[in-house]
Amino acid sequence: MADSHNWVDLWRRAAEADAEGSRRLIGDVCGGLELVTDSGGPDDPDEIIALAIAGAKAAEATTAGLGLEWALYTPQQAAVVASALYAQIDAAGAALEELAGYLHVMDARHDVVLPEFNDPETPNLSNAEMATACAGQEARAATCDAETAVRILAETPYLGRQPQDAHETITAVADLLGEQATLITEHHVHDEAELRENYDDGSGCGCLVQITDSAGSPWVFQRGDNSWNLWKHTDIDESSILRTWIELDAGDERAHPGHVVSLINQEIAAAPQPNTSSALARP
Repeated sequence: MADSHNWVDLWRRAAEADAEGSRRLIGDVCGGLELVTDSGGPDDPDEIIALAIAGAKAAEATTAGLGLEWALYTPQQAAVVASALYAQIDAAGAALEELAGYLHVMDARHDVVLPEFNDPETPNLSNAEMATACAGQEARAATCDAETAVRILAETPYLGRQPQDAHETITAVADLLGEQATLITEHHVHDEAELRENYDDGSGCGCLVQITDSAGSPWVFQRGDNSWNLWKHTDIDESSILRTWIELDAGDERAHPGHVVSLINQEIAAAPQPNTSSALARP
């Protein structure tokens, strides 16, 4: 772990682990990029522009996401994000330097005229070349402490308790919800071999949580199809078929229970309340 390259490449190891997991979210998000890069590209202006814009959008979305309370759970996750962001800065800096150099290629093709000197009073293409190259150099220089920052984040002890599987998550969620929730474990699958054989990947452990909101309406929280789901008893039709449900944004089976509870409360609070109460039988 003393190798600085090892720390800076932490994001690559996270991507490799994702590819071997069940969710494969990183692969899905990067799939569009690989349509270009895996086919020998980028090799034309449209592909170069598309990649540059995708990078800008990814950085903007990451910034927005980090403004949310439950954006990350642990300092180790922060280390992966820092590793990837430092890699973005370094790569963007290198790209800006390449872009500055490419103006000379355009000049050699006689597509543009690159003046020999820049002009401070009337900026010309030489000014743009110099500004782009300098920005690239400054960006790459800004990553000089990346190894130290990523290493410290990765080694910082996490003082919370992260669930190890879906059962630990749903149990902790029920505890945090308190008196309004009841954990139903009668269908819990104890045998791991049976769980692998009879349950689809991501289907949870067979447990569910019954929740009663402030209006007395019953809800159910459980895991299925690689997501945490919430639904009301009134969403079950006359044929006893569940027609609609809410898929919570925290999809990981080991999602932070506090995050899951926050999402549950948000969804229940946003749901329209019935005008009249009615007695609903539990399934």
